[in-house]
Amino acid sequence: MARKADWRRDGGVSEVATAAVAEGVGAVVETGLLAPLAQPARATEAHARRRAMGASLVEDEKAYSLVCYTSCMRSLAVAVAALALLVPARASAYCRTTTCREASCARDTEGCVTSGKPLYWSTSCVGFSVDSRLSANLPADGARKAIEKAFMAWADLDCTTGRASLTFSPLADTTCNKIGYVKDGANVHVVTFKDDDWTYKGVDNTLAKTTVTFDAATGEILDADIEVNTANNPVTVGDTGVKFDLQSLLTHEVGHLVGLAHSSDFDATMYASYEAGSTRIRALSPDDVRALCAVYPPGRAAKCVAEPRGGLATSCAPPAEGGCATGPARPGGGFGLHLGFLTLALLARRVRRRTP
Repeated sequence: MARKADWRRDGGVSEVATAAVAEGVGAVVETGLLAPLAQPARATEAHARRRAMGASLVEDEKAYSLVCYTSCMRSLAVAVAALALLVPARASAYCRTTTCREASCARDTEGCVTSGKPLYWSTSCVGFSVDSRLSANLPADGARKAIEKAFMAWADLDCTTGRASLTFSPLADTTCNKIGYVKDGANVHVVTFKDDDWTYKGVDNTLAKTTVTFDAATGEILDADIEVNTANNPVTVGDTGVKFDLQSLLTHEVGHLVGLAHSSDFDATMYASYEAGSTRIRALSPDDVRALCAVYPPGRAAKCVAEPRGGLATSCAPPAEGGCATGPARPGGGFGLHLGFLTLALLARRVRRRTP
């Protein structure tokens, strides 16, 4: 199943079921980020810079992919704050993405899905490639540095009992910017920029999208790709003139790439909101670190295999069969999931904004 997570500027919340990624693939759910309404009473001064969002779900009998959006509008959902005050907080606020994509999936008091298999990489290192065309709207050196720093933020983290058993390896650039998993061919975990061909729902509002393909039976991640919408948004690099900070957006998306969902911690990089002009979520919070250490603990039995399954696809030249088309990860068991910013699904049904 391929899962997508997007960030939207206007905060429109929508989880809209779409067609199956491929025959035999699970489901696709699009999750939108809602414009915040007001600062929660329990938020600290630091929290005030973060905004709570909502998400809704529309079921489809064929397939789901989750698309999450980042909202940059100012205001915050009072309802979210009120709800949070009604239940005791967990020691950690992070959530893991799981194979369960139904509306009926069991959730804990933080809104984390507790049913299904949690997603994870079975290797101790994950390779990534950059679309060699980069973006005409960004300086090449600045874009590459932002990409590398976003991955570095999650690499080899210091856990209580040692280093987390996950790091990242930059691989050769690719000219293949097609998203998805090739069951019987080479693959690439690509970071690509869409300067003029962003075709997803909510075209003008989406900032970035991560697509994760996983084994539905085990939760093992088989492939992951990140897309950045530079066609409709003023994405920037560097520390001055910041609008939609590329490093911040990618640091959040890499969190989804490693199997994390949204956190209810206002200070977390994986919190479901991004404020335009901010660079704060470039650095991980303690909650983000706890999340990665829980999924990839020190001493985990895993080998470093950075190359994607089937080998590295440095181009999209079609092989004898299949090309770069997305297909089931494994017969009857592969799913694609679209990930990004998400938060409490309870609020979304009331304040959901639909886009044409």
